[in-house]
Amino acid sequence: MPTCSTPIPLEDDACDVIVKAMRGHGISTELLAQQASLTTTAVESAINGTIDPNDLEKIATVLQLSPAALIGLSSYCPTVQPPDGLYPFVTPFGHAGVNAYVMVHGRTASVFDTGTDARPILQYLSDHQLNPEAVYITHRHHDHTAGIKRFGDTPIIFPDDVKHGDSLRPGLTALDVSGHAQPARAYLYRGLDAPVCIVGDSVFAGSMGGTSNSSNYQLAQKTAREHIFSLPPETILCPGHGPLTSVALEQCHNPF
Repeated sequence: MPTCSTPIPLEDDACDVIVKAMRGHGISTELLAQQASLTTTAVESAINGTIDPNDLEKIATVLQLSPAALIGLSSYCPTVQPPDGLYPFVTPFGHAGVNAYVMVHGRTASVFDTGTDARPILQYLSDHQLNPEAVYITHRHHDHTAGIKRFGDTPIIFPDDVKHGDSLRPGLTALDVSGHAQPARAYLYRGLDAPVCIVGDSVFAGSMGGTSNSSNYQLAQKTAREHIFSLPPETILCPGHGPLTSVALEQCHNPF
C-alpha cells in the first residue's frame, strides 16, 4: 500500500505502476527480467514492493516509464488544496476511497461523479441550499456512479453524451480521456482561483488508471498526454482516487 502521509493516500505505489505498465505492454515477468538484465526473482521482488533503485531504473527503462518518477513514488506526497468553490467528497472504496466533487456557482452546484454513496453530497447540498444543475460522470464504473439514483430528476451527463471540446456550461469544457474506460471524459473548469480539471481515473497523483489491454493502454497514455498534461501547469487535477495534484506536479512525478 502507498505510504504517503497526506489525508488521502496515493492510489498506487511503484509496484502497482509496474504491474499496470507490464499489462499495458503485454510483457511477462520473465521477459521483463530478460530485457532489463535482471533475474526473475529481482523483478518479482520489485512487483512485491521491494524498492531497489538500481532495479527500478532498469525496469522503468524497459517499460518506458520515467525512472526518476518511479523511484521517487515512495516519497511523493502532493499537498494541493482545492480552491474556494470546489469541495471533494471521499466515500469508501479500496484503501484510498473514491472521490466525487461539488463545484459551487452561487446558489447552484455542479456534481462530478457520485462515489459509492451520494448521501454526503446530497446532505451538503441541502445544508447549503444549493440546487444541483447536473451530475457529470467521468466514466461508468460502479464506484463512480453508485449514487446516481439518489439525484432524482437532476440531469445526469454521461461520457457518451458529450464529445471532446463540448462546452457544457459557462467555463466548463469536456475533454476526452478514454483508455481506462471507453468512453471517459474529464471536465475542465475555468472560473475559480485556478483552473480545475476533474479527471476521473485517467490520471492519479503519480499514476494512471489501469487498462485491460495494450490498445487501451496506448489510448490512455495518448489522451492523458494530449488533453491533461498539456493543460497549463497550474491546473489542479482532481482524480477519482487519491489526493489532488496539478499538471506541474504530474509532469515531474508521474512515471507514465
